[in-house]
Amino acid sequence: MRLHEFLSEGGWDSTVTQGTVINPHVVQKVLNIIQRFVVEFNQYLESKGIEGKIEMGRPTGSGAYHEIDQQNDPEKVYGDVDLQMICPNNEGMSAGQVSTYWNQLTTQFFKETTPEYVHPEETKPGHPIIKIGKDSYVQVDFMWHETRLKTWGAARVTPEHNVKGLLQGNMYSVFGELLNMSIQHAGVQLKVADGKIVPFSKQKGVVLVTVTTDPANWILDTFKYLVKQSNVEKPRIDPDLKVYSGTDISNVKIQRLAKGIQAFARSCDMNNMFGRGMLEKYRDADEFLTAFINRYEEKAMIDVAGKKRDKAETPAAITRAENDRKKVLDGLEKVKSYFTTEITTVDI
Repeated sequence: MRLHEFLSEGGWDSTVTQGTVINPHVVQKVLNIIQRFVVEFNQYLESKGIEGKIEMGRPTGSGAYHEIDQQNDPEKVYGDVDLQMICPNNEGMSAGQVSTYWNQLTTQFFKETTPEYVHPEETKPGHPIIKIGKDSYVQVDFMWHETRLKTWGAARVTPEHNVKGLLQGNMYSVFGELLNMSIQHAGVQLKVADGKIVPFSKQKGVVLVTVTTDPANWILDTFKYLVKQSNVEKPRIDPDLKVYSGTDISNVKIQRLAKGIQAFARSCDMNNMFGRGMLEKYRDADEFLTAFINRYEEKAMIDVAGKKRDKAETPAAITRAENDRKKVLDGLEKVKSYFTTEITTVDI
């Protein structure tokens, strides 16, 4: 994430949005305006001779549940509006390059056509400031996913209901860190150089390998990949890994991911996979899971101590910033409570 994207995430970078209370009704209002933008932007692309059309995907973050909240908690307050945007497949581009490409095009569109529903000065690439009423603005954070990745992408950025999205996202990112993988918008990926798996940060002389883009089975698929890399002939598997094999977007739960990650570690332990290959840093499942929860807590505390909320100026924004920090801390304690060490086995 680039610096301006970090500062912009969550709407803290712009003060013009701080007077707007984002509730389920406001989210729906924003979606209606973005749908208008999609129509006009596609017409713009056609006029420029640029192939392809975009679509509005589904709201992510807490806004993913705006329809449920409209019925059950209409006064619920959200921090921002995160929105999946679906674009054509772009062969040869990384997920970051895809986002940059489409953010540049949308920024160009806003500058050339000056739509009345976009704040011209405050809007930044990927973070349009949408006007929903007189002196009332909402920041929308675009998350671009190619058509082939829209199912994975939606699952990757949809949190558990009433749980801070950061806590969900860090389950993926920390798991990826521990295995030298990236588990972000383009699926579960790793890099290989000279036949060996190398740190994902390495840029030159590498081959990018996508292990899976199946949200329902991404943890199980990762285990199966490691089994092959470890040349395990008759692998055994913890039964929980079959039950908690990935993410169920219809019922997103952090606890499900916690159970799946624990089952992954226990399955690796059963097959003597620790201490070598992608797991060479860890002696056993307990050491892997300890490393996981320590890094998970570290990332959460980095967010709590971050400066982005210091931009809050209005009383309502300051209160929201403090509540935001509290949600992260409360959620962190809940996630830590999910980790256990029970072990059972079945054949894979």
